[in-house]
Amino acid sequence: MDGHDALTYYCLDLESDYINESVEITPYSYAGDDPGPYNLARSAFEDYLGEQYMVDSDHELYRPFFDNCKPADGRAPVWQILTVYSYEPDFGMDGKMVLSPLQRLMGSSQAWRHEEFHMGLRFGRVTEMVEYFDRLSRIAFQRGDRYWGFRFMARAVHYLQDSGTPYHTSPGTARDILKIPFAYRRQFRKISNYHKFHDRYTGYRLWRGYAPFLKAIWSAVPSPGFNDPRRLAIEARNRGLKLVKDLQSSIRAVAGDEFDTIDGFKGDRAYFDKISRERDTKELDSITVRFLSGMAELVKSYLKTIHSLNSKPSLKISRQAFTTVGS
Repeated sequence: MDGHDALTYYCLDLESDYINESVEITPYSYAGDDPGPYNLARSAFEDYLGEQYMVDSDHELYRPFFDNCKPADGRAPVWQILTVYSYEPDFGMDGKMVLSPLQRLMGSSQAWRHEEFHMGLRFGRVTEMVEYFDRLSRIAFQRGDRYWGFRFMARAVHYLQDSGTPYHTSPGTARDILKIPFAYRRQFRKISNYHKFHDRYTGYRLWRGYAPFLKAIWSAVPSPGFNDPRRLAIEARNRGLKLVKDLQSSIRAVAGDEFDTIDGFKGDRAYFDKISRERDTKELDSITVRFLSGMAELVKSYLKTIHSLNSKPSLKISRQAFTTVGS
């Protein structure tokens, strides 16, 4: 989805002490604990605070909503680290690699790590990515490295959000899936259109402070029943999966019947300006509110674990989240 930074920011309790803590920025030093692999062209993990931090296609829709100031004296507040780096996995570190022979059916290594479809075989590993970066976060906190502790945590939040994004849980409705073997190219184009529409529509609205979406996030309450990152990711996926059918019909109602056959939908700022101005988006907004409310509940539940990060973690991290093939 677009708008990871906004969703994360609006989930934060900006009045709490820890969220305003000033943290020393430290270099990446986790090669021995972080097997990857990553896209070598985007694996330097430099500091992005105070800079334009998203890819150009996302920035085209972006509208500033917080003070992304440059670090002062090599330090930055926790809220800024969590906000900016909750977008980091979309910077390119997961792209242009071969992680599984099955990834070509999803489109890319990026999709393999950011989506998860269960269709006999399990395609994608997004739920495992949440657990992976939660473990790295705990390792960093155990070493007293609070900057990378929060930065890894922000990445875990990103994958948690992706775990519950409807079109990251399924390539479409059951009918769409059944048609894939017989009309792969046509179905891939259709699925891509709906996926991109909702991802970009959500970011467009969040970055503009759309009141129904912000209210849904602010009013969400963390659930005491969810404190394990893997359980949170699986719950997020289950919730998102239930929204796909209704979401698809609501997008078609807004975008028009011809939307199924558009080739190369882009969804730029002008497009969504027109949609928000001229179309009735009540049903689409209602479904997206359900998504954001449930996701905010789970993100807030995960963020509560910050207070227990000094507990001794399991330091062993497997490559399974990155390379495993099969279900």
